[in-house]
Amino acid sequence: MRPAPLVPYLTALCLATMTVVALDAALASWPATVARPEGGTASATSTPGSTPGSAPGSTPESTPPEPRSVDTPPLAALRSAADLPPGRPFPQHGTGTWRVVPPPSAAGGTGFAYTVEVEDGVALPNGDDAFAAVVDHALRHPRGWSVRYAFRRVGGDVEPDLRIRLTSQQTARALCGFEMPFDTSCRVGSTVHLNTARWFRGAHTYDGDLRDYQVYAVNHEVGHFLGFGHEVCPVDGGPAPLMMQQTLSTDNDELAAITAGSDQGVVVVPDGKACEPNPWPSW
Repeated sequence: MRPAPLVPYLTALCLATMTVVALDAALASWPATVARPEGGTASATSTPGSTPGSAPGSTPESTPPEPRSVDTPPLAALRSAADLPPGRPFPQHGTGTWRVVPPPSAAGGTGFAYTVEVEDGVALPNGDDAFAAVVDHALRHPRGWSVRYAFRRVGGDVEPDLRIRLTSQQTARALCGFEMPFDTSCRVGSTVHLNTARWFRGAHTYDGDLRDYQVYAVNHEVGHFLGFGHEVCPVDGGPAPLMMQQTLSTDNDELAAITAGSDQGVVVVPDGKACEPNPWPSW
């Protein structure tokens, strides 16, 4: 057998060695691990300073946005408790004058004489007497102000100590103010104005219990007539004081944020306390 020439043999050996080195270098630049997302599609883990499909050490032109968290609360959860709840239509405008709802019988006895009145231009689906019945219920109930105060309902022929009026939304805004801005009721002198927006819709704090909210609105505003000011939630989880602004919130933190910059006659400290709605005075 003839021996192979030495030069061609060495040349082939050098080429083989160079190929192995090149393969080792290429393998070193490949991703070391493979990540599998929950969707099941495999994607290579990038080395620092690089993105898939770019050369190692290169800077990406843009950073992909962070995925939206699946725990993002629904929009309804961010709604303020002070917003007017959705619901049936209500009278928004009136004439600025009021009609007295006649009492069922002549009132006798002693105590604060009050009239029940409805703004002209406001029509109630069940009539004026239905509104008057709620007012009478609130003022005569044994859990209400009647424990300490006496009330007697009179007609238009008697000058009352207190007028309790159902007032259209726009008239109430003009008389009560709308700076915060949320629809509220109010007491102006010896007159209570109950806002039709709230009378028909209530408040989120009462979670759809319209009758209890109506009783609360009457008792709260009559409380101002009796000389009581606003209060805050004193005990976490307890019943809200009647004179807390429950139309806006029964949560001190939220109430502090809602009334910030508005003089409500009370300092609301955001202390984490939240109460349950309550339409009656606490004795």
